[in-house]
Amino acid sequence: MRSPRVVRAAPFALAALFLAGSAMPVAAADEAVAGVTPAPPPELTLALATLLAESTSEAPAARLPACQYRDDPTRYGAVREWRRTLLDTNLRLTRSYEPWDLVSVSRAGLRGTGLVRNLIIADLTALADAARKAGKPLAVRSAYRSYATQVATFAMWARRSGYEQALKFSARPGHSEHQLGTTIDFTTAPGEPLSSTFGESPAGKWLARNGWQYGFIMSYPEGQRRVSCYGYEPWHWRYVGRDLARQIHESGQVPRRFLWETFESLPQAAEDPAR
Repeated sequence: MRSPRVVRAAPFALAALFLAGSAMPVAAADEAVAGVTPAPPPELTLALATLLAESTSEAPAARLPACQYRDDPTRYGAVREWRRTLLDTNLRLTRSYEPWDLVSVSRAGLRGTGLVRNLIIADLTALADAARKAGKPLAVRSAYRSYATQVATFAMWARRSGYEQALKFSARPGHSEHQLGTTIDFTTAPGEPLSSTFGESPAGKWLARNGWQYGFIMSYPEGQRRVSCYGYEPWHWRYVGRDLARQIHESGQVPRRFLWETFESLPQAAEDPAR
């Protein structure tokens, strides 16, 4: 991955070397003429080491925005940019965003209903097979949701729980990762209600340990509401591809923070490490 932070070692090192050369004592210069490499004065050695240490330190990443309720367009909002797309309570997709390659989750040998992008089927099949072989079979409760479907979904929760409460656990239209077509709500049986107890089930624990190996990440881990913008959802898994999932897993970061620091907050020309 190309580092999102700027390294400034070369200019400082060259400057330090220039200073060292210009400040060389006469005796040391005579040694150099005689073919003997002189040792730099201690004070210049210390200055050079200090400059190098300062120049190779990483600049701080752009601050992760607080979880507000804005409607800013996400930076990577094209269907082809699905790996890099960051969605939260601030950032959204357009109402016209709709993947062109949606297929049934049954193609992956999973029970339940729903559509996902065809590009995730191979790894979804591998995940389902591995869970089944481990004696922890998975089922699908929900998958792709269009903008229009999310309008109805959020409105339902707002009627049942009140608008302010609904904001805490249901995404407003355009802000849902389900619109990407690469996100699945898993359960242990078709039709089973979504619950945080899934995280304590054998299947939920297996998924938490192994999901990343198949390209899936848990978007909303426990105890991270201020970072992820939502409460704990052990059933909600987004596919980002095996390479990027490994990077997120190894970083130990909440996916929202990782995507913000690695993609959303960088210059447009930054390279996608997952491509």
